[in-house]
Amino acid sequence: MPPTAARRLAPATPPILGGWLLLVTLALGAPDLRAQPTSGPTGVVAGTVTDGVAHTPLTGVAVALDGTRFGAATGADGRYRITGVPAGTYTAIARRIGYNPTRLSVTVTAGREATADFGLQASAIALDQVVISGTAGETQRREVGNAVATIDAATALQQSAAPNVASLLNARAPGVAVRQRTGRLGAGPTIEVRGRSSLSLENSPLIYVDGVRVNNQTSSGPQAVAGRLGGQGSQVGGRLNDINPDDIESIEVIKGPAAATIYGTEAANGVIQIITKKGAAGAAPQISAQVEEGSLEFANAVDRVQTNYFKDPTSGQIVTWNGLQQEADSGRPIYKTGQTRKFTGSLSGGRDALRYYLGSTYENDLGIEPNNSLRQFSLHTNLNSSVRPSTELAMSVNYVAGDTHLGADYGASPLLGAQVGHRLLFAGTRGFFAVPPEVPQQLYDNSTRVDRFTGSATITNRPASWFTQRAIVGLDYAGSDERALERFAPPEIARYLTAAAAGGAIGQTLRHNSVFTGDYNGSARVSLTSALSSKSSVGGQFYKTALNSSFLGGTAFPAPGVDIVSGTTAPVASSQSETINTTIGAYAEQQFGWHDRLFLSGALRVDNNSAFGEDFKWVTYPKVSASWVVNEEPFWERWRNAVNTLRLRAAYGESGRQPAAFSALRTFAATTGPGGSSAVTPNSLGNPDLKPERGKEVELGFEAGLYNRLTLDFTYYNKKTYDEIVQQPVAPSSGFPGTQYRNLGQVDNKGVELSANLRAVARRTVSWDINANVATNKDVIRDLGGLPTIIASYGAANVVGYPIGGIFVRHVISAERNATTGQATNILCEGPNGTGVACATAPFVFWGTPTPKVTGAVSSTVTLWQRLSLYGLADFRRGNKLQNSVELLRCTGAVGGALCRANYYPQEYDPLYLAETNINAVALGTVDQYIQDAGFTKLREISATYTFPERITRARTSLTIAGRNLYTWTKYRGIDPESNINNAATTTATLDQAVTPPLRSFVATVRVTW
Repeated sequence: MPPTAARRLAPATPPILGGWLLLVTLALGAPDLRAQPTSGPTGVVAGTVTDGVAHTPLTGVAVALDGTRFGAATGADGRYRITGVPAGTYTAIARRIGYNPTRLSVTVTAGREATADFGLQASAIALDQVVISGTAGETQRREVGNAVATIDAATALQQSAAPNVASLLNARAPGVAVRQRTGRLGAGPTIEVRGRSSLSLENSPLIYVDGVRVNNQTSSGPQAVAGRLGGQGSQVGGRLNDINPDDIESIEVIKGPAAATIYGTEAANGVIQIITKKGAAGAAPQISAQVEEGSLEFANAVDRVQTNYFKDPTSGQIVTWNGLQQEADSGRPIYKTGQTRKFTGSLSGGRDALRYYLGSTYENDLGIEPNNSLRQFSLHTNLNSSVRPSTELAMSVNYVAGDTHLGADYGASPLLGAQVGHRLLFAGTRGFFAVPPEVPQQLYDNSTRVDRFTGSATITNRPASWFTQRAIVGLDYAGSDERALERFAPPEIARYLTAAAAGGAIGQTLRHNSVFTGDYNGSARVSLTSALSSKSSVGGQFYKTALNSSFLGGTAFPAPGVDIVSGTTAPVASSQSETINTTIGAYAEQQFGWHDRLFLSGALRVDNNSAFGEDFKWVTYPKVSASWVVNEEPFWERWRNAVNTLRLRAAYGESGRQPAAFSALRTFAATTGPGGSSAVTPNSLGNPDLKPERGKEVELGFEAGLYNRLTLDFTYYNKKTYDEIVQQPVAPSSGFPGTQYRNLGQVDNKGVELSANLRAVARRTVSWDINANVATNKDVIRDLGGLPTIIASYGAANVVGYPIGGIFVRHVISAERNATTGQATNILCEGPNGTGVACATAPFVFWGTPTPKVTGAVSSTVTLWQRLSLYGLADFRRGNKLQNSVELLRCTGAVGGALCRANYYPQEYDPLYLAETNINAVALGTVDQYIQDAGFTKLREISATYTFPERITRARTSLTIAGRNLYTWTKYRGIDPESNINNAATTTATLDQAVTPPLRSFVATVRVTW
């Protein structure tokens, strides 16, 4: 029988991890050895933080007294207040993403208030900014030898009115491609960081929230009973968008093995770290409320859905038909204007040793079809308490309850019925293929109800001024009820269906997924000499992922109103699966710093994972990096006015990706034996030597600031993934069927990433900032273990020398026009060395890759009179292909006949196009014209924000009007080049067939802060 859990880990814990875990326990009870301010009379430090050029107040600025636990955050008015500060002289530091940290000396007198006002200078390169991703504990950016992309979530959200985390991530970090495969409410994204590098495993990055690993599942969703139409064919569900973007302070992204070594196995695809909002010590209570109201629409739907053609067999006339136009003219529009509504409130602040943040959001959205809606409630709490002068406890609790109705895409949608229908072909369904729109919209309900809890506790302890340690324990749990429901059809709808289909059906999937995190890190910082510093760190993690899924279903409800599995009269076979995957690992990292401007680091990590083969135990991943802040060298003085900041960095690192659960194990399947007895039969051979895929990456880059106006961040990366897991046929003599997973392949990835920020105008009455980023990526399969690749039909294939999931077709290179019919004749396809041969014997040739080769974005922000902010963002992708399946179906006669204009007006078209406009094109594989350039440029976001004078509103009040997905420039001939029924995180070719495109939206947001 297939096991319910992968094999247990080797019982031995690395000695280094056991020793340091013991040290945590001892240190929490150790006396405080740091120099602390003495008790006695205290004073207050207060002030205002503004933009140094525009002089506008800055919210969310962290102001701290260096070397102490005292600090606060600015409110919406830019003010902060730190109370309970012992008398003395301190250095106050103000930090905010996008600005240079600023230091001021302040003297506190008992019983009095000391003022420290800051004017921060904008900079995309803040070398003293603290980052947490890819390093052993918190580290200043200047010390890190790899690229770390940081997104100021609060600012980005205000500008963009992003509805979810996926939209917040999109286009804001070079090399990170977010694909929202459908515009339906509740759809989850797929994310690729630096393209695809695995042949058989998912290419999604790890997701962390406040240091706790969370479920990053993609392509989930309701599963229909086999053979039924009503399921959500594109499996568009996902867990990333459970996270409320209003609770996020910032997002950090590290992009590959060079940066992800300390995360070990599973991190080869990069890591996304989400940092949530927190209160600040000494800050007065701050209450914020926000109301959003907006609309959603399928923009220009009638014009974007092609008009179909067909010849009337009676009159011989060519008749046109557009299903969307027909329904609109009849008063039955298929799509309506949807609605978005969101209400958000938060309370934050701090007093003495306690800091707090409490936020809650309720969202109730209606899609453009009656069976597509989203309702979600979230509650998030962060508490930080200094339980002792040397110890801080942070607790985070996040709860989400969601109810999503996804509608029906792909094979059962009204969109497909309109795209491949015609009233002369399907008169009984008003021209729609299969069924008219009311059937899927009224009968098919693909719903997901989820309850998700993410909680963590973090203890940070400083038993000495030179030693800091941190322990994190966290749990991410999601329980979901996913239902693919086909309701019992009433008489007016049953007439379009067979008796079996009219009886309805339900497929119900119950999931219980949990991810447990245990993490420890200890770091010792010492000054070896006045110039040389040392940071020594050790740490370890324990992760346990448990995925439990049960499917049950049935067909034929007895009457209307019954919609549960127990109410069906014909139950179907149920199934259950349970997967438990465990990782344990430890690392050590050593860093040396010279004059706080040259840093050399080295690290080593060891890992074991329960999915490794039985004969393969621990895997080791090394890392080295260097960072040099050149502009702080004495010899740079002559260039400092021109090149204000220059940092060079380099990194080499390794990380991995564990095999899929059970792929290493020998398994057996249950069967019925002689006389009805229970028996087993061989199922999979397994591989006791199966190892993780191993990524090795080099990063080189620099960050530069020019003339205090232009900043640049450049990275070149070269990644090689060895031990790629591929399937090899099993010898019949083994007694096992099918294939065996083996480490046989190699894939190379390389590219460049560049981001730039230009402060074009910086005056008190007007400022203008321009941001841009661009990234390239090229993936090539170098080895498949000698296995031959036989291409017998068009589509995606993994072939040595080509990209992952490369698309192969028979390419038509010449054709002539028949003088009588106007159709193509004498058709030849590309043969060896570019020669023309008969298409039936032509080889399949490479036609493109589904992975974009170039991605990027450009945004612009103009601020007028310190109150009105105008913002816009356009993003683009280039170099990828998408199969336009609807055009293929319409033009090759595969559905009811030939429906595209070229079938009836051939003189208007090139013979090469006509050569593939026939019923034989699919069988021959001559479909290159239907696998089209899916590059695009989108006007993705625009907004205008006005901040009202506080003397009028008595609070910090702003109004934002924002629009999304406003216009697309593309050569793609389908509805939208972003639509895709397949999971782009796997090697499957991308395919567009009747998928709802990204919707245009307009949202008004009012924010009030007291």
